Amino acid sequence: MKTSGKSKKSKDSRSMKLFKVSLANFVKEMPKPSWRQGNMSKEAFKTIVKKTFDKASGSMKSHHIPKSQAKTNQYIDSLQRKLTKLVMGYVHKYAKGWKSMYAMVSAHGRKS
Repeated sequence: MKTSGKSKKSKDSRSMKLFKVSLANFVKEMPKPSWRQGNMSKEAFKTIVKKTFDKASGSMKSHHIPKSQAKTNQYIDSLQRKLTKLVMGYVHKYAKGWKSMYAMVSAHGRKS
């Protein structure tokens, strides 16, 4: 029966890793166009992504982590408005061109 415990832990850590990778990819895409246009420094971009990722991933209880890629995508889509608002707050705090970033993030939020 020890192997079932290891298998469950392995599956949980795999699910957590899948969730974190998907979340990180989603969060990175929101401010990326503005960063490429020079509206924020690379350091501001990294800070915004890290703080957003840390807050979003830290709020997840391990037993709530989606177990499949499809469920992970669905969950992240359901969080899109909250993540967009969080990113906009960090952009306002850390980026020099936050007004243009606000317009870009707002447009990104309306895509889905």
